[in-house]
Amino acid sequence: MKSNLPLTLTRATLLIGAVLLASCQNVQKKPPAPPPEPVKEVWKYPGEWTGGDKAITHIRINVDTQRATLYHGDEVVGWTYVASGIISYPTPTGEFKILEKVKDKVSNLYGKGYDAGGKLVNSDFKQGRDVLPAGGQFIAAPMKYFMRLTGDGVGMHIGLISKPGRRASHGCIRLPSKMAPILFAHTSVGTPVTITGNGPDYKTYLAQSAAKAKDNAAKYAAAKKKLDDAAAAATAATSLAPDDPNGPAPTPAGSPATSPAASSPAPATPVEEVKPAVPATPAPTPGTIQ
Repeated sequence: MKSNLPLTLTRATLLIGAVLLASCQNVQKKPPAPPPEPVKEVWKYPGEWTGGDKAITHIRINVDTQRATLYHGDEVVGWTYVASGIISYPTPTGEFKILEKVKDKVSNLYGKGYDAGGKLVNSDFKQGRDVLPAGGQFIAAPMKYFMRLTGDGVGMHIGLISKPGRRASHGCIRLPSKMAPILFAHTSVGTPVTITGNGPDYKTYLAQSAAKAKDNAAKYAAAKKKLDDAAAAATAATSLAPDDPNGPAPTPAGSPATSPAASSPAPATPVEEVKPAVPATPAPTPGTIQ
């Protein structure tokens, strides 16, 4: 009878080898790599324009993310950071259109206030709310590439965006200096602008603005009165009372200075008679005795 021992040993050897190989592979196998971390958006560039010479037919602004998306039809042709109104001066939300475009506009409300010597006294001066010192000057804030959205002055224009993603303005929508000219060049009067996010609708915004205007008028009246009172006090401090000993002595009633005669012209002094001059005695001649 033929023995199967060699075959059995061969199979055992192969089985042991396979087990050892698998063990080695398990030892050398690296653990799976962790999933990649999400890419954090870097606030480095002011925006992006990919539209070439295409017109912007719609702008969508989100005041929560502080970003505007630019459309040509349904195609996204760019985006930009913005800085809308702070909570106390919010940007209204809703559907708007560009009503006017002015490249070199300046604000008729906000700017800086200087005193008579040219010193900055108010970096957030507002007409109708703040009062300039006597001889002071108001310098209006620039609003280049202005695109008006409301009749009361809300619009898009170049403005400081020091902290992208945060609200910063008095109600307008600030644009980066590199993106504002692009929006200005590729929009037209009538271009729709949709503003969404946490903010009042336009009707509520108008009611809030009216309340602020009333409050500003009261602040202006109070500031004006304070300034006038200070000016009056300064004048009084430099004026002498009638009985002040440092002032001119009062003139008694009925004195010559106050009598009618004192006010009459004085009679002319008579001209003295001119007598002929007496000839001078000639000086003695040297050597003579007088």
